[in-house]
Amino acid sequence: MKKIYIITTVLFLSSINLIAQTNIVTGLNTPFGIALHGNDLYIAERFGNKISKIDITAATPTPTDVVTGLKRPTGLALHGDDLYIAESNGNKISKIDITAATPTTATDVVTTALDSPSGLVLFEDDLYIAEYNGGNISKIDITATPPTPTVVVTGLDYPSGLALHGDDLYIAEFGGNKISKINITAATPTTATAIITGVNSPWHLIIDNNILYISRSNDGAVSKVDLSSLSLEENLLRHELSVFPNPSSDFIHVSGLTAKGKYSIFNILGAEIKKGTVSNQEGIDIRNFKNGLYFLKLDNGNIFKFMKE
Repeated sequence: MKKIYIITTVLFLSSINLIAQTNIVTGLNTPFGIALHGNDLYIAERFGNKISKIDITAATPTPTDVVTGLKRPTGLALHGDDLYIAESNGNKISKIDITAATPTTATDVVTTALDSPSGLVLFEDDLYIAEYNGGNISKIDITATPPTPTVVVTGLDYPSGLALHGDDLYIAEFGGNKISKINITAATPTTATAIITGVNSPWHLIIDNNILYISRSNDGAVSKVDLSSLSLEENLLRHELSVFPNPSSDFIHVSGLTAKGKYSIFNILGAEIKKGTVSNQEGIDIRNFKNGLYFLKLDNGNIFKFMKE
């Protein structure tokens, strides 16, 4: 029988498969954005107002300062040898050449029309920028002279982290406790689609081999979701999903699904005891369950608890 081990009930409900973590460096001053170039991991130390780096192959990585005097750096993005930096308190984007012998001063790239830039991600020559206080995603052409921000999507709830997966730009909405996305090839992607809700304070996003990793700043956790399961018309998610009746003695139903999808049910010990497919308001038979607390996990990552009585 398949096992899912849970640390606490609260963490199980608020996350999607917690990831084990090992510290490789400590003592940083509020690290936010990171970017990897070869063996060098660049780190934006927000309250240290600097960018530092470590050699990830070193037995004991030791941070060294790369550039100082920044204004609350948060997001980083690499384009060749240029490291782009979102300075949230400076309302600007700057950059350094990481091959320079002493890149102690950052060069301004964009200094106008940005409102607390946070996450950054590059797609070819377009740099996408999450404007945390502005609630926007904007972009600049880094080859333009000078680069001018263009708003891509508005109405977001404190967007922080960004990640690209094909033509889809995933957005961590810190204030909305959700992950949304837009198709950057659309003519007018003015509205973002929510794909994962109930994520506690998502901040930074990384995608690797179809897995979306989410750092959650308020509860100190990292969660993940398999993007390959988010395919049925935005992962079966409408605006609200709910499980009813709760408690139940015979059947539970899921309301709010837009298409049939997979589900799994786990007991309080994390053992998977039932799985199958379910469509909107279709009954799931729990008559043979023992009385107690259970967890229903949908393929889109949503997790609900319910009681059998």
